[in-house]
Amino acid sequence: MTQNMLSSLAERTEALGTKVSTATVVMGFDAFVDESLRIVGGRTSPESYQPIPTIGDFGAWASAAAGRSGSREFVCEDVVAGGCSVNCGDGIASMGFQLRSFAGVGSPAHAAFEGFAKKCAAVESLGMEPGRALVTEFDDGKLMFCSFSHFAKFKPDYLRVQMANGCFRSICKQAQGIALTSWSVYPYMTDCWKYLIEEELAGISQRPHLFFDLADPASRSPQDIVAMIEMLGRFEEIGRVSLSLNGNEANRLASALGIPTADESASEQERLCVALRERASISEASIHLVKGASLATTDTVATVEGPVCRKPKKSVGAGDRFNAGYLAGLILDLSPAERLALGAASSGFFVRHARSASWGELTAFIRKWGEGALDKQNPSTELNHEISR
Repeated sequence: MTQNMLSSLAERTEALGTKVSTATVVMGFDAFVDESLRIVGGRTSPESYQPIPTIGDFGAWASAAAGRSGSREFVCEDVVAGGCSVNCGDGIASMGFQLRSFAGVGSPAHAAFEGFAKKCAAVESLGMEPGRALVTEFDDGKLMFCSFSHFAKFKPDYLRVQMANGCFRSICKQAQGIALTSWSVYPYMTDCWKYLIEEELAGISQRPHLFFDLADPASRSPQDIVAMIEMLGRFEEIGRVSLSLNGNEANRLASALGIPTADESASEQERLCVALRERASISEASIHLVKGASLATTDTVATVEGPVCRKPKKSVGAGDRFNAGYLAGLILDLSPAERLALGAASSGFFVRHARSASWGELTAFIRKWGEGALDKQNPSTELNHEISR
């Protein structure tokens, strides 16, 4: 986006602050406890070490151990709340939206979710324990090793019991946005979507924005993906559906659906957005990459380059913060390019500060982005990713 466009966006976001504080967002259902790890490459003392810098370096070490054995020290830097629903929700709640989270945070909630819960209008646990993720960060990406086999009990009958008090339906009837995340980690989520469409969300009249982030579908079969896409289109009966994917996820869906995959050029990303949107029969599809994002609506395509970041403080959850900004743009009725830029700014703030932005901080970030002043805040770091890992 040009400097004038970003300046205009900053003015719009500043003016929309009061609308943010009165908008209700519902989000579910995944929650993880993330252990953030660094793999030690070498120690200079008992108190200091150099991490293995890249995934390639780690892979070379692991390959060299084949047929023999290998051992590496890791350092657990933090234990934090995670999962697409929680991370995206943290972004939305930090902006000031009234977030009602329905997520498997445990009963009682795991201590890792205490800070998240304080930001939310309410958190409902749905009676399920969180998953667990071991997250190893490198200079060029991250590797995540996740445990969530108990998510297999997440079925329509389970949801019917957990939602019997009517709270989910009642809040959804008031919501401007409803986000459902991490289809990929729930074996029976397509069936659960059918239940939501036909029972919990049936008859809702305000036509909210329905936002979907699938998470990496690498473990799901092409048949699962086709069935999911068919069910996704049915949510258009309830509201306006937006599907958000990273580049890897988009190409996996394309392969399963018989659509040509895309390289990282803007024209190819826009083509794939159009094809996925049309195949799913939904209102909107977007793809976010490392340095930019594209979308297709029923009548528009757009691409925005993200603000460059120099060696991020944190990358895990950056894509979820992009989704938070993008969803905020949908709720606030921003233009396609503006909501892509808002998503990029939300992610850009997060990777620089290792936390989600408030609405005021997001507005200030967009203004500095337009002025070309972001790099001046981080002069000593190296060029790295921006929008998403």
